[in-house]
Amino acid sequence: MTGGTTDAGGEAALTLRTKTDVTDMPMLEVPRTDAFSIVALVGGACRIESRAGRGWCKAIFTAGDVGITVPGRAVALRWRLLGDQPKRTVHIGLPMAAFDRYLAEESGPSPDLRRLDVLATPDPVITAMAASLVKARAAGAGALHADCAAQYLVAHLLSPKSTEEPELRVLGERQLGVAIEYMRANLAGRITLEDLAREVALSRFHFLRLFSATTGRSPVRYLTELRIETARRQLSGTAEPIGRIGRQCGFPSASHFAATFAKHVGCTPTEYRIRP
Repeated sequence: MTGGTTDAGGEAALTLRTKTDVTDMPMLEVPRTDAFSIVALVGGACRIESRAGRGWCKAIFTAGDVGITVPGRAVALRWRLLGDQPKRTVHIGLPMAAFDRYLAEESGPSPDLRRLDVLATPDPVITAMAASLVKARAAGAGALHADCAAQYLVAHLLSPKSTEEPELRVLGERQLGVAIEYMRANLAGRITLEDLAREVALSRFHFLRLFSATTGRSPVRYLTELRIETARRQLSGTAEPIGRIGRQCGFPSASHFAATFAKHVGCTPTEYRIRP
């Protein structure tokens, strides 16, 4: 679905389209426009990155989040889907005329609109409005509805925000799943705290604190237990040499594998394999 709705003067109050992505996107170049581009995620999730200079900004983009690109800024994006659901988005183009009209009726200094640019942030107001606009368009809503929606969105975007962000206390379900899946996928290699924190777009400090609060175990302990659990399955269900199993599960030496296994299970890998 795509299209724009015009006001009485003939200028588009906003444009609206929906998009469904079922595969990862290695690179998407989005050209600069004269409007604010608002992308509301209404289904699925992804790990999204935006190029900023020579580096990349990263975030986990989940249902209820929005991304905003300010006018005049070209964007390079790439993303990797999380889970088995497609990524469903609603794209709203909000022209500068809507901001000019709102600001002309409000007193006070002109805000710095560049601060609205964001890769991904929770915003239930905008995501609810996006879903409502899609339904209204399907029902044949006209210019007045679009004009009111545009002004509502502008007022919401320019409303004063609290300077204190709510403190995160635990990892979200998808963030936890991403971290654990990364552990499983890289079990044989060296996994660092930086690797895990990067996967869920958090600092090392916040990831360590939130992972521990969510699981009751530090990432290192959780990873070790995951390695031991995998080793036990392979010892019981395969004829693989014990040394190879240890290496496949991320233990650098046979002695380290034996000592760690005995500490967690109460016997050596050899004793575990031959026991009745």
